[in-house]
Amino acid sequence: MAELLPAGFTDTAVLAAKEIRVRTPWRGAGAPRRIHDSLLATRTEDRVALMVNPLAGEGRVRRLYEAWTYRAFNTQSATADSPLLTAVVRLR
Repeated sequence: MAELLPAGFTDTAVLAAKEIRVRTPWRGAGAPRRIHDSLLATRTEDRVALMVNPLAGEGRVRRLYEAWTYRAFNTQSATADSPLLTAVVRLR
């Protein structure tokens, strides 16, 4: 992470999720949200975190996660050649 995590940030379990992708025919029909919500319905962690490329879809991907109440808390690059990713977290 680019910045130190706040004190206590890692004291509780967190579900690390990967970006949800759906094929073109299912876009715009709410499929990503249903997949996301179905996954979270069976989990007990207090938080969900994931990395998002803020440039993906001209920012639409990040705005989608923000609409699902994820909030940015840090940044990170996987390698020197990779884009700067935004770490987002959602409290449950």
